[in-house]
Amino acid sequence: MDVTLLRDDNPETLQKPKRLTNGIRSAIANIGWLSSDRIVRLGGALLVGTVVARYLGPAQFGLLNLALAIYMLFNTASNLGLDFLIVRDIVVDHPESHHTVLGTAFLMKVGASVLTTLFATIFAWVTHPHQPALVVMVALLSAAAISQGLDVIDYFFQAKMLSRHTVRPRLVSFVLVNLMRLWAVYRHAHLMTFVELAALDILLGELALLLSYWKFPHGLPRWSFDIGRGKKLLAESWPMVVASMLVMVYMRTDQILLGYFLGDRAVGYYSAAVRLSEIWYMIPTIICTTVMPKLLTMLEGNQAGYYRRLQQLYNYFVLLSVALALLTMPASRLLIHLVFGRAYLPAAPVLNVHVWTGVFVFIGVLGGQQLIHEKLIVVEMQRAFLGALINLVLNLFLIPRFGVVGSAVATLAAQATASYISDAFSRRTRHLFRMKTYALSGIWILRGEFR
Repeated sequence: MDVTLLRDDNPETLQKPKRLTNGIRSAIANIGWLSSDRIVRLGGALLVGTVVARYLGPAQFGLLNLALAIYMLFNTASNLGLDFLIVRDIVVDHPESHHTVLGTAFLMKVGASVLTTLFATIFAWVTHPHQPALVVMVALLSAAAISQGLDVIDYFFQAKMLSRHTVRPRLVSFVLVNLMRLWAVYRHAHLMTFVELAALDILLGELALLLSYWKFPHGLPRWSFDIGRGKKLLAESWPMVVASMLVMVYMRTDQILLGYFLGDRAVGYYSAAVRLSEIWYMIPTIICTTVMPKLLTMLEGNQAGYYRRLQQLYNYFVLLSVALALLTMPASRLLIHLVFGRAYLPAAPVLNVHVWTGVFVFIGVLGGQQLIHEKLIVVEMQRAFLGALINLVLNLFLIPRFGVVGSAVATLAAQATASYISDAFSRRTRHLFRMKTYALSGIWILRGEFR
């Protein structure tokens, strides 16, 4: 990534080269730590996930992923849309009172997690009354996720560009759990063992966050709850809660409906393709996590520079995601065979379609943060609703006719609508539509606009 994306073009700032250099160095170091974390997790997930998928087979692997899909569908709401708001408050609005921000957000997230655990379990029981094992899986994963209230610690270190404090302990817990997964395969463990290990993975990751914050100066004992701050956060974040739920609907409805119409084996094929397709989704998240706090400081005093850097990010995201899709398609069958084995070869056509979803995921991640920073959170909710509706309707229509490939087409159409096309419908977001269209058109490549 061009480091100029991190540069502030404000003349007053440019008069302070030392401070600028330190800011760039901190941002690049933060990207390095986050990238290392994602790369290790990606490699571990591929290696261990492949071993587990081969061991379980498409049917049991599909059941496991169905449980994960239901859990994630409800667990998303427990975040309360607070992640970017917490980072924003710590960076810009309330840097002097981050203890109150973190304490308030923590209690809000824990309370929400208790409710989502209850709803997820009831949903699994109502929709799959003849699969008690599935209900137990969902309940166990959801209960473990109550500990994710501690994610506020991760947001704190992101805002401070000090992600190294969370990366190291969480990687240790990640490696430990994956070694236990490999041991479970070696010992021919039951499917429920892998669900228990998934729950343990959540718990150990959150305990690692707690340990890192406890060791940091001015740590956990000073957290406090402010009901006024909580109401303010919730008043601003509720559209993001709804939007996050809707996003998860059009990202995970496919697996739930595949399980309903075609059974666990179809979910297994689809999940294998999605695992390979979604490998690259970490890239825009890592870059935005580090770059956007810096760009946010430009929004008030240097809007021209802010939008110029955003356009560069959109351009690079499109270029990278399209290149990844073009490289994946001709190798899809070979990739599925090498990674998951011959039993999963029906997943190859699904991968050919689903990999193009990444183009709109890349620009959607950046566009979502832009909407938050420009105080257009309600728009995020509206476009997420449109995407969820399209995905639900198309899945209901396409799965009975085209099977797992039809579900991939529905997801692609929903993601394209939510992340791109919907921006054209509102005057407030047409500037986003123009920026994304310019990036997708490739005109900037012909003009040689690489800086």
